Amino acid sequence: MTHAARRPLKPAYLILGDDLPKVETALKRLRTRIKEQSGSDLNIDEFDASVDPGSQVVNAANTLAFLGGTRLVLVEEVQAWLKADKEVVAAYLRSPAPDACLVLVAEKLPAGDLLRAAMREHGDVLEFMAPKERQLPGWLVEAAASRLQMSLGINEARLIVQRCGANQAILLRELEKLHTYAGNRAVTTDDIRLLTTPTIEANIFNLLDSLALNRGSETFAAAAELLASGEAPAGLFNRILRHFQNLSRVAAMRDEGMSQEAIRTELKMKPYPVRKLVEQSTALGTDGIARRLAALADTDARMKGMGALPDEMELQLCLGRVLGA
Repeated sequence: MTHAARRPLKPAYLILGDDLPKVETALKRLRTRIKEQSGSDLNIDEFDASVDPGSQVVNAANTLAFLGGTRLVLVEEVQAWLKADKEVVAAYLRSPAPDACLVLVAEKLPAGDLLRAAMREHGDVLEFMAPKERQLPGWLVEAAASRLQMSLGINEARLIVQRCGANQAILLRELEKLHTYAGNRAVTTDDIRLLTTPTIEANIFNLLDSLALNRGSETFAAAAELLASGEAPAGLFNRILRHFQNLSRVAAMRDEGMSQEAIRTELKMKPYPVRKLVEQSTALGTDGIARRLAALADTDARMKGMGALPDEMELQLCLGRVLGA
């Protein structure tokens, strides 16, 4: 990495991708290098292509650099430019200013985009694609080792992703928090449950999983946290009802001999939620699911006018009935 940083800067770069930590690291290195050359940030011009035209960017690139350094012209959101703006920039790239480095940034551009073609010929294209959801635990293990010299097990990484979602910036922040807390010792699942901040979806997943697997204390704790965060009791109940309806469908498909992949195709869901539905439906059995659906149907009727209790109390009673079914 250090050796690469010492190579002469190319006249232009196109940085693409949704791996935001890597994109931000690349931009930070460029800014730092330009500041080191001139001793200030006067040679750094930043633009937003959604409001700044290509001609303004080219004018900045053609402006003489301060104190004989290199001028960094950084443009975010270049996918917002229309064809005319891209043509102006492509024309500049055919004869770039000798003391400027033009950096264009976008999450994605089509394969045949004019800027891609011009940059391949006259500059350099760097692509940083974020890991897929299934790859995030492995990515987190690697990030822990490379960024923090921290040992993180794959099962612990899966739990962090399950609780905190797929946003890489949030995952890195939670990782730093755990590292500060645990120091040199290995991070445990108890550390993760104590310190990480679960997303609403993660809490809902925990509620559904705990309820389906008859973990009473975890069910009520997850429900209390969701209600305290402002989730409506009726909305939570509807999520629970849909989940058990899906469990019933999965149990029926499984009894017909359908594979997990075929079930996933039928439900149009991602692999992990389907795997959990198959596990839960197997643990409960068809009769167990039917008993729980009967308890849910009773609560549904009560919430729609047949009961006299507030929705939150109806939900709490429903959880108890489902756990006891």
